[in-house]
Amino acid sequence: MGLIGLAILLFFVVMSIAAPLLTPYDPLGDKFLAEGVALPSWYKAFPGYNDFPQTMEFVVFPRIGQNGWRLDSQGPLKLVGEDPLKLSCESASEKSEYSIAELTHDFNYQYAPPLSFQIKTDIRFEALSNSIYEIELLIVNPDSASFSLWSSDVSTKPVDPSELSMDTKGLSFEYKSKMGLEWYQNVAERIFSRKGVYTLMMRFKLKGSSDNPAAFRVNLDRLVLHIPGRVHGILGTDHLGSDLFSQLIYGTRVSLLIGVSAALLSVVIGLIVGLVSGYLGGVTDEASMRFVDVLLVLPGLPMLMILSGLFGRSIWNIVLLLGLLSWPGFARVVRAQVLQLKTATYVEASKAMGSSVWGIMIRHLLPNVLPLAYATIALYIPGAIITEAALSFLALGDPNTPSWGRIFYSANAFGAFQHLAWWWIMPPGIAITALSLSFVFIGTTMDEILNPKVRARR
Repeated sequence: MGLIGLAILLFFVVMSIAAPLLTPYDPLGDKFLAEGVALPSWYKAFPGYNDFPQTMEFVVFPRIGQNGWRLDSQGPLKLVGEDPLKLSCESASEKSEYSIAELTHDFNYQYAPPLSFQIKTDIRFEALSNSIYEIELLIVNPDSASFSLWSSDVSTKPVDPSELSMDTKGLSFEYKSKMGLEWYQNVAERIFSRKGVYTLMMRFKLKGSSDNPAAFRVNLDRLVLHIPGRVHGILGTDHLGSDLFSQLIYGTRVSLLIGVSAALLSVVIGLIVGLVSGYLGGVTDEASMRFVDVLLVLPGLPMLMILSGLFGRSIWNIVLLLGLLSWPGFARVVRAQVLQLKTATYVEASKAMGSSVWGIMIRHLLPNVLPLAYATIALYIPGAIITEAALSFLALGDPNTPSWGRIFYSANAFGAFQHLAWWWIMPPGIAITALSLSFVFIGTTMDEILNPKVRARR
């Protein structure tokens, strides 16, 4: 049993050390890697999910030609420079109508419809004369249906450099109604309803006449079409699109740190109080045991909730509170052991030889109670891990630290149960159970090895 516990513990230790090698993502910093509550990638092996898209980007470079734009020759659009793409548009039509020119870029989309997409580029317009112009960004689907994504206002004034950025998640009802959609319908699903070749199009309109010629220039930087995946990684994503597998891996470090640190602090305090109280006796013993009694009757989790709210939700505050509230039980065990040992012959002989009180406690009593400490540390660690998970689940943990309890909190607060996202809920629960069970196995085995009474019963 002890070897099984040691093997499980070794697995988690290796996982915590190798976390940067096991996942490339920052568990808290990397957001929007895919759609919120995206499925794990291995879902693609099941029927109905095999064409779900992973996160992808289509990049159009600021040039004419390969990986860039195609310049349509039907309009008065001329190339001036590249990187960024610089174009001039001139019109001297006899009629007072718009002249039209187009930049196009084709890309192949062979997946199920996405839930959203984003487009981003930097663009600048500069009117060279009294121009009236409009620039429009469109997507043309394989059925040749065009969807207007963005357009500049018809203008006669220069426009400062600006960022063209749109996200279909935040589109207004008016925007959807132009596409013939209801307010609850999804724009991305409507546009990418078919598999095939799509076309990104920048359409330029310029109005002028022979009496009043018009011209303007356009500087266009790299354009990025970002499509968040509906599947991602080993365990999918949370509501913010953060990688759940990286949160699980890095959460191992936090759980081990909290469990070991809190258990060590608790056992050290319990050793000191138990030794001093048991050996000195009298008023010291009476006062310390009454204080222990008070702490034992206090409800542990409500006390931790109150104190963590008062002193802050730092991970070190949690370790300190867990250690300070967990030692009374072990102190009583140590005191009972010391009461038996202090009447032993070798202790009396040491007194007769003039040994000091602290010398007797450190040299004779402490080595005899240390076996209790080894087993108690191993058995206290699971309690500290589970308590931290409970605090984080109640939103009282450290919000800046990835932990298994924090995964439970976000799962409960942001729809994991409504989405039946079991891959969000079960892995941290299994991890907490396995790690706690490993320390229980180790602690029980150490108690059997080091405690002579247990050995005698067996």
